[in-house]
Amino acid sequence: MKPSWLFLTGALSLLALPADAAPVCISNHSGETLLLVADDLHGNRQSQITETGGALCLDAADSITKASVGVFADAEAEEGCSRLTRPNQPEVLIGFAEFDNCTWTPTRRGF
Repeated sequence: MKPSWLFLTGALSLLALPADAAPVCISNHSGETLLLVADDLHGNRQSQITETGGALCLDAADSITKASVGVFADAEAEEGCSRLTRPNQPEVLIGFAEFDNCTWTPTRRGF
């Protein structure tokens, strides 16, 4: 049986978006309720407190080639984890530890 995050990754790719947008997505499979952040690195940023199994997506312009996702214990936390990503490449958090020591599912790297 495939891990549940594989099914979520496929589901995220089916989101309905405007023709000129691509999603920057992060999903939380850490077992904790955390603050997720999606940033297109061009002035657009979105965040929300998300329970395990939840996700956050930000629409980014098709011209965006790099983006960032992050996760924090809560809105007051000064340290968390962040990761460079690409639009249309969902990032899945599977373990949270502050100070950039989180565990993510493997995705294509190389920016």
